[in-house]
Amino acid sequence: MKKALILLMLVVPVLVSAQGRARNVVLVIADAGGLGTLTAASLHATGTSRGLFVQSLPHVGLSDTSTASQIVTDSAAGMTAIVTGQKTHNGVISQAADTVKGQADGTALKTILEYAEQHGLSTGLVTNDSLYGATPAALYAHANDRAQSAVIFRQAFAPRFGDGVDVMIGPGRAALTRSLAAAGTSLEALSSGAGRPIHGSLAEVPADARRAIVLLDSSAFDIQEAALAAQKILARNKKGYFLMVEGDTHTDNVRQGLDRMVALDKAVAALSKVIGRDTLLVFTADHSFDLALRAGRLGAPLLEGLEAEQARAEEEKRRNIRIPTIRMDNGHTGEPVMVAATGPGAERVRGYMRNTDIFGVMLQAFGWRADDAPSGRQ
Repeated sequence: MKKALILLMLVVPVLVSAQGRARNVVLVIADAGGLGTLTAASLHATGTSRGLFVQSLPHVGLSDTSTASQIVTDSAAGMTAIVTGQKTHNGVISQAADTVKGQADGTALKTILEYAEQHGLSTGLVTNDSLYGATPAALYAHANDRAQSAVIFRQAFAPRFGDGVDVMIGPGRAALTRSLAAAGTSLEALSSGAGRPIHGSLAEVPADARRAIVLLDSSAFDIQEAALAAQKILARNKKGYFLMVEGDTHTDNVRQGLDRMVALDKAVAALSKVIGRDTLLVFTADHSFDLALRAGRLGAPLLEGLEAEQARAEEEKRRNIRIPTIRMDNGHTGEPVMVAATGPGAERVRGYMRNTDIFGVMLQAFGWRADDAPSGRQ
């Protein structure tokens, strides 16, 4: 009896540990999706302040979004913190704080996607911004300036770990074509050199594909369809996968930004139905945006008078918006953002977190240890 009890005591922690690990991680980023934007999007779509799917996720915390040197972050520094566990400066893509933006490279930081590649998992990213934009770029590239689009995108074809990002879906074809030409190369050269076709639409991807690059002309595509297509491809790897989905929810165009938040929320809800219990799902924002709710009645249209106000703003050459319900001052802001999660390891999302903590949540969910951990707390 005593031997059996001892054996049970030894086995149970192993079982608990195994059950607590994630086979897959899905990271969803609402770019500029601060608390004001989340609440406004919910009211806009449902008439209630808590009607979005992401607002129902069981584990919730707040995240600081500061950089290594500034209170207010951009997407480059914000995403770098989330996916490497270390802070850097605005404009820098997954290089450490020893980087001089636009002048000198710093220490390359290992990203959660690179850890996944090193461990043999499939990796993917979906965005409606651009495939070389700061948010997705921070996962696969290292650059001292986020504006170096050709330098950034070429790194997708010269990975430091594994065979590189397996699935990439997003817009930006025309601008990238020009940038690559200025750098003395082309999409065709990258494609043929790596033996990887660069598709122009989701419809071109073979039904049995295990890898796919889809470079679109426009951001006006169905992000839910793209996210589900990426997950389906990545799930063919029995070892697991890492997937990042970004929705551009900047509200400089108020209606478009809120509509995009609602669309991203629907994509998260759809993903939650197919990812399985072995998947950690994390939703957060890289930074907040200067949109605030000022007044209004529940159930009443949130954006009444918006189009007339936008016309006045354009005529007066101003970029801010004032309607009875909303104030928008068109800029990034430094207040904390929501982090919400479900699945193995989601319980680590709690309290007032650092943006760098989100990297640790994902890494620990996979059961991995950082091999280039920061020298001190940030």
